[in-house]
Amino acid sequence: MRALVSAPLLVLALVGCSNASSDAGAGSSAPSTEPAAAASGAGLQSGLGSRAQNRKITFLLSQDPGDSFWGTISQGAKDAAKLFNVELNLQTSQGDPGKYNDLIGSAVADKPAAIAVVIDDPKRYTENVCAASKAGIAVLAYNITQEGDVAACTSGFVGQNFEDAGFLLGQRLIAEAKLPQGAKVFTPVEFPDQVYAIQRNAGVQKALDAIGAKTETVATGIDDAGALDKMSQYLLGHKDVAAIVPLGGTPHRNIEAAMNDVGVKVPVVGFDLSKPVIDGIKSGTIIAAADQQPYIQGFQTVAQLALKLDFGLSPATINSGGGGLVDKSNVAVVEQLAGTIR
Repeated sequence: MRALVSAPLLVLALVGCSNASSDAGAGSSAPSTEPAAAASGAGLQSGLGSRAQNRKITFLLSQDPGDSFWGTISQGAKDAAKLFNVELNLQTSQGDPGKYNDLIGSAVADKPAAIAVVIDDPKRYTENVCAASKAGIAVLAYNITQEGDVAACTSGFVGQNFEDAGFLLGQRLIAEAKLPQGAKVFTPVEFPDQVYAIQRNAGVQKALDAIGAKTETVATGIDDAGALDKMSQYLLGHKDVAAIVPLGGTPHRNIEAAMNDVGVKVPVVGFDLSKPVIDGIKSGTIIAAADQQPYIQGFQTVAQLALKLDFGLSPATINSGGGGLVDKSNVAVVEQLAGTIR
């Protein structure tokens, strides 16, 4: 099955697909915390799960875990924490980048053994992330990472190679939609200036270069109603759109409704899964979706940090999405596990 790829550290059967179905609480500025989770036990004979005295891992979520995408990341982290006998402190800024930076700073003061962070800004978090590293706290990035100064203060990354996934989607679109030379492709996304959007769009455009097609991006934000309205208005004013590639989960789960609103029917491929996207794949409205497998992002991040704590093993970079797409051939498996592991 194309959508299922093995992660190199620990292989779990049928793990990880993004399931963002809502952004509840994403606009809130108040940080929230979830009780720490840890397993009891002495660990394995090798010492895994018991060698390190400080077994605290602070896992910082940038969005509300009530959102099923981030909830799936959380579940992966919790499962790994139980398996490797670490004390997991899950916290979220609920979409507020300023609060997120504060959480990183607070985590440093709390002196955990390790921190897991989403680095969605190339400069904002550098000072606090590097302060954690200088304090001897292991820092592992997941979901989104950056190059530059902040990269020197992280020990690895667990997340999708966005550009490769975009290229794969673009190729699939060309193969199945038979786009004409010079076609206009609409690429709505929550935040066009963030690294995930830039890299995904670059991958799609790289594939579309083969037929001289061009992408045109519109910012949708993370509010479903607002995203639906922005996309509908764009489609009303651009009747020459030949295909649509939503670059984020919010526009992807609202694109079918937007097309229905304005009476447009064009080929769609996109990023991230949700119930509307799964339904769209089943009906044929959506050709395929790139899946970044958030369960792996949570699980492998904690697993790698546990291995570092107990054995000093260096975390690696793991491509959590691999080269798999979800389409009609495998969507039934994804649907069966949606909201938990997928």
